[in-house]
Amino acid sequence: MREFELLKIAEEIFGNEELEVPAGKHDAAFLRYCDGFLVFTCDTVNEISDFPKFMKPEEFGKMAVAVTLSDLAGSGAKPIVFLSSISLKEPDEKLFRRIMLGIKEWANKFGVKVAGGDVDFAPILTIAGFAVGRAERVVTRSGAKPGDKVFVTDTLGKAQLCLDLLEKGYERKDLPFAEKLYTPEPRIAEGLRIAEFANSLTDISDSLAISANLVANASNVKIVLEKKNLPLENLLDFVNEEKAIELFLYSGGDYELLFTAENSDIGIEIGRVEKGSGVYLDGKEVLFKGYSHF
Repeated sequence: MREFELLKIAEEIFGNEELEVPAGKHDAAFLRYCDGFLVFTCDTVNEISDFPKFMKPEEFGKMAVAVTLSDLAGSGAKPIVFLSSISLKEPDEKLFRRIMLGIKEWANKFGVKVAGGDVDFAPILTIAGFAVGRAERVVTRSGAKPGDKVFVTDTLGKAQLCLDLLEKGYERKDLPFAEKLYTPEPRIAEGLRIAEFANSLTDISDSLAISANLVANASNVKIVLEKKNLPLENLLDFVNEEKAIELFLYSGGDYELLFTAENSDIGIEIGRVEKGSGVYLDGKEVLFKGYSHF
């Protein structure tokens, strides 16, 4: 997980800026503004790491919007503005237009205004997204408390399952959860509701294992997951239980939310928060492992 080692360097250098939540402390930065907070985030996707086989150019744009806004969802923030910096391999007007149309469609769907961006050229197609949102309160990875219950907004592992099936020779039309792989949707509405009562909140982009460990570390608590509560039914139609658990814990690309609260009428309860440290599933340590860009 070398990218997290690099992020630690960024936190070391910029983590003491005068912000309510500075760099490295959460998925996004919080800046107090009037009676609330402005929330800032950025994310990058590229054709090597993030665009699976059979993906359409419009979906490149949608993916760039989704992954960026997911950080706002994981901060309980309402999106306001989105910008993108796009590096093309060559001046392909048709490709650029299709990417822009994808960005527009997903921005409209999630209520964010596109305020512009930049275009450049590079050896690989890359889209860097930047977004600003507004939040009523600060809720981050660091607020989990012993006694909280642990929730996720939906089943995890669907995107990785589809990637695995692609590697086995499946066509896109045969994938069971193609929308999770090609057009993931940030949980904006859910994040806004959850932020009203949750003690901690984050999005799940690289894996549940990574997100849960980040919450446990930031909150100085132990997270205990229970296998009997994991919603594996959709995965068990395609893999055995051992593989389904692996997909649920260690897969990236689902862009669901992980949160802790005393109680919740949103999401699926999968565990609890205790005194201690680390993340465990039925007594076995859940490693800091998942999707990595390197």
